[in-house]
Amino acid sequence: MISRWSNPLPKEEYTAAKVVICAYENQWVPITFSSLAEAIRLYNQAVLHGTEIFVFPCDLVPWNPIKD
Repeated sequence: MISRWSNPLPKEEYTAAKVVICAYENQWVPITFSSLAEAIRLYNQAVLHGTEIFVFPCDLVPWNPIKD
């Protein structure tokens, strides 16, 4: 079963897309904005150090409520 919250790695044409990298420590903590390719590299480094980070598209940041 494929979760809508887990996506496969994007195609190459999307690697320059801007994303926001966050951590969660009782609240969302924005870390930086970067390209998706850079975010993937940082995510892999974080995993190696036992840290969890989250990557979101710039228009879907978790601390802003979703508007209908």
